[in-house]
Amino acid sequence: MHLKNVTLELSSKPFRDDSEAMMYAVCRRMFTQWKPLTDTADIVSVMLWTSDGSEIFEYSGDLSQTFEWAYWAGCANHTPCPENATERQKHQTHHYPVKVIPDAAPRSYAWLKRLIEVIRETGAEIAQKPVRIGATYDNGPEFAVSKFKYEKHPEICGGHTMFANSVVTCTARFHADSERYAAYPDGIPEGTSVGTFLAKQYKAMEKDLGFDYLWLSNGMGFGTETWGITGMLFDKHAFHPEKAGEAADRMLSFWKDFFDAYPECVVETRGSNYSAGLEIATDACPIRELYGKYRIAPPVNSPWAALNFNTGLEIVAWMSHIAELPDDRLPFRYYIHDPWFCNSPWLDRYAREPWDLYPVLAVSRIDENGRTVTANSVALLSVDSTWGELPDQVPREVIPHLFEAFDRAPDQPSPLVWVYPFDEYTDHVRGANPRPDIVFTEEMFIGECVQEGLPLNTVVSTRIFRKLTAEKNPVLKGKILVVPVSAADGANMDALESHLASGGKILFYGVMQGAPERAKALLQLRADTAVSGDVSVENRMKGDVCPDEFPSTVHILPQYSCGGLTEVPSEGASFLTRAVARINGAERILALSRRLENGAEIGFVRAVLPASNDVWGGRNFDYAKDGEIFPAPRLLRDLAGEFGWQLACALRSPESKVPRTSISRHDNAFFFSMYTPDTTAEMHVNTPYGVPLAIEGETWIDESGSGVWHPEKSWRRECRCFVKQPESSVVSLKLQPQSYPYYSRFGHLMCSGLKSAEIRFFPPLSAGGTPEVVCAPDVGIYNIFDKTPIPLEWEQTPDGPCIVVRNVSGRVIFSMAAK
Repeated sequence: MHLKNVTLELSSKPFRDDSEAMMYAVCRRMFTQWKPLTDTADIVSVMLWTSDGSEIFEYSGDLSQTFEWAYWAGCANHTPCPENATERQKHQTHHYPVKVIPDAAPRSYAWLKRLIEVIRETGAEIAQKPVRIGATYDNGPEFAVSKFKYEKHPEICGGHTMFANSVVTCTARFHADSERYAAYPDGIPEGTSVGTFLAKQYKAMEKDLGFDYLWLSNGMGFGTETWGITGMLFDKHAFHPEKAGEAADRMLSFWKDFFDAYPECVVETRGSNYSAGLEIATDACPIRELYGKYRIAPPVNSPWAALNFNTGLEIVAWMSHIAELPDDRLPFRYYIHDPWFCNSPWLDRYAREPWDLYPVLAVSRIDENGRTVTANSVALLSVDSTWGELPDQVPREVIPHLFEAFDRAPDQPSPLVWVYPFDEYTDHVRGANPRPDIVFTEEMFIGECVQEGLPLNTVVSTRIFRKLTAEKNPVLKGKILVVPVSAADGANMDALESHLASGGKILFYGVMQGAPERAKALLQLRADTAVSGDVSVENRMKGDVCPDEFPSTVHILPQYSCGGLTEVPSEGASFLTRAVARINGAERILALSRRLENGAEIGFVRAVLPASNDVWGGRNFDYAKDGEIFPAPRLLRDLAGEFGWQLACALRSPESKVPRTSISRHDNAFFFSMYTPDTTAEMHVNTPYGVPLAIEGETWIDESGSGVWHPEKSWRRECRCFVKQPESSVVSLKLQPQSYPYYSRFGHLMCSGLKSAEIRFFPPLSAGGTPEVVCAPDVGIYNIFDKTPIPLEWEQTPDGPCIVVRNVSGRVIFSMAAK
């Protein structure tokens, strides 16, 4: 394991008093706790959650000046409270914050300057690495009392995330202010932009106090309502494409003003909770310029899944932000404590289960050279709790999981690869014929597909995909490409057709409204009159099952469906209809597949979002209740099953949630990482190579030839053996010790319970030595030298080399003989 950087995020709460002794004690404890992790890094960063960023705005250049800091549990600034609140209701800290340190008072900038010096000194002493110190800016009302934002300059608070005018918007401008500020000794001129003022103030504070970089939190710079799906282009009722040009100019102005004011500033970002496509579709986010011109660090993965359990959104949002990169920085962030809102996710929200760690660290991107690239930095939010505690338990338990995930990180693409239109989505929204509704629908849909169990965790941008195809790089050979319809045009379509010409498989998703003509021709679809309302759905694929039937209707709201369902077969269409929707005598295609003459396969699923029939107030997407509608996003997982990668579920009820799965590759093995919201779910699994057998597990192979799994809440298993057999049985795969110097330290995999089976073994390429296979009903480690190894039959698959053993019953042992 080697990391470029480890960031320890630290609030001011552990510093119970202002003494240097307290500074040294806290810093030494922090660096000692996390030393096993920081030992793997080139540099260590400490990101200080001192206040809420108002300390940057308010800084006058006088180190004796004091500032409000984050000594609250709950929302520090006034939020609308219940009328005539009872004493019990006053325990709600979102409305009635509580001081964590009862006698806490403002601190001076001189204190903060000295703290930065102590952090750097103790970090160098204990971690023995260069130490960077980061300042933080947050645009919301939660962290510290801010008279600057809510009394002196409420005009900059145009966002309404928590309450009306609760969040600073990056596009805002200041009214004049005659007070002295470090960068504005004569006051703030009327019309000064937030970008200019923030950059100049931070530059002054960085110089005086010793900061190294600035962190922009909670979507600052990525939209105007970054905790919701609304923005300048969308209000939950309609899109406003006519505003795209103005929105783009306003968003770009923040970044232009910021970097004009401080060109050398090192900026790291949280991003919004949503994907790049959502940020572009709702606010014309200039992410292409941010990566190309300003070269900010890419947003980290969102910690929101710990709160709303939407791991699909988290994974898709992160992949969308890393499909392209400004440079080689690729940070991962893990939510272990919350210094503000009375929770420590590792201990409570996750209940010490790494379900938001392994599936997310299974994410990878493909770079310009065809290499599989994974996260290379770790940030820990945060190392202290709401109460300012640094419990040893958390680093002791979390660090081993990080080592496991990084030591066995993906080293080749997953079976399904997302081809992401990073550039094209900007053009779709900011071009001559803006269609933010198409970008929104495609992007929301693919997030819901991953949330519904689609194993999609490798991404390649369309630009890189075209380059690799032109260079005939084989990295994507045999992979199932997952592609939004709007991207299937021009040079992208040329590359996609090349993939099909080699016998490849492509799963398309999206809508026919505005679809490229070549995409329509390939899918044999055309756009008819749009229909909306409650449509009935017929799914003809092998999907999930439960004792009660799933609902058969789904709500089609025009604003979430590009006007409504339009997809019908074109003249002479020869595809296999996989799912249809019907309303008032009209029928629309929801899913199809088609096999080409050369064996290539094409699939399509119409993007249908799981929307409620009602549009409520607020800025979040309004989901239908669990079990209320047909789960249309599962159709893409069903179609992937028809293409060979089956992850079907047997559920207890229509309300049950399905396991969310990532499949990653390392050293020729397949790693299945899952978050299982409902542990009563049963999975019926199969692949083109047969049923995957989890090492140290038993798998029931049923009469259909599928393997039956019962995953736990957090489930990560290594699979190297795959079985096809005509009879049902319990098949066990047990890891055995090396036992004899003749064998490598890989040990042995003993597979038993086989019945006339065909089994494939993907050997570890790093183990060295020669693979060996011994078959006999009674073979064991104790008598393995009494048995003669069988001749090896090798098979070169798109996923790597494997050994095939045919018609075996009983027991087989796979080993690696030492060189």
